[in-house]
Amino acid sequence: MSAAQSMVKQLGSGRPALLLHSSMSSHRQWLALTSTLSATHSCFLPDLSGYGAEPLPAKQPWSLAAEADLLLAALPDTLKTQPLDLIGHSYGGALALHLARTQKLQVRKLVLFEPVAFHLLPQLPDASALWQEVRALADALPMLNATEAAARFIDYWQHQGFFAGLPVRMQQQLALQVAKVTLDFQALSQEPASLADYADAVHSPVLLLSGSHSRQSAQRISAALRGVLPDVRLQRLECGHMGPVTHPDLVNKPIAEFLCN
Repeated sequence: MSAAQSMVKQLGSGRPALLLHSSMSSHRQWLALTSTLSATHSCFLPDLSGYGAEPLPAKQPWSLAAEADLLLAALPDTLKTQPLDLIGHSYGGALALHLARTQKLQVRKLVLFEPVAFHLLPQLPDASALWQEVRALADALPMLNATEAAARFIDYWQHQGFFAGLPVRMQQQLALQVAKVTLDFQALSQEPASLADYADAVHSPVLLLSGSHSRQSAQRISAALRGVLPDVRLQRLECGHMGPVTHPDLVNKPIAEFLCN
């Protein structure tokens, strides 16, 4: 086992499951779900690059392919040769889509909570304004100091003033992650894939979860994916984009039912 592999937390026993977190988060966001799945699944919880215990990647420009390469290098070899359940939220959801599309892992079932596959927005005839909204956010972050950028990003996904209401220590921790968020936007915007590519390559059963109070940019992507994936069920929940963090009980229940059915 390499040093990178030893950093991937593993909990439970049974069918393998890989859980990928969002930007400005860590593997810890999935601990509540893991406590539910641990009786039936061997859960692997990596920190993606630039988050948790993982350093900011040196390679630039950044891409989901580069993120996937780092992730795969950190996973046990046995996990790459057997069917697994793949769960991803936001940036982690877009990464999960990349892994499923490129077939770098054998995906038995795929769970996506609002994968922010922003590269799809320019391809949608009714999403020009949403694409401009996302680009404006991505372009603004490098122009701000770390605290201001973290506030802009968090408030976009939560609501205006949310960041200001967080404890100062948490604000400081989030500000340290802004540089990776900028790279995440780069990867999400430049992924070379179309809706047709996902339709052709993703054949696993998919549970697609979306928050009814989330940004339209995220909801529109989920709706587009629902329209093309061959075996997909879209379920809307009474929460926002950060539902896996803010409403874990609400989000985790349908995930567990889908994976264990």
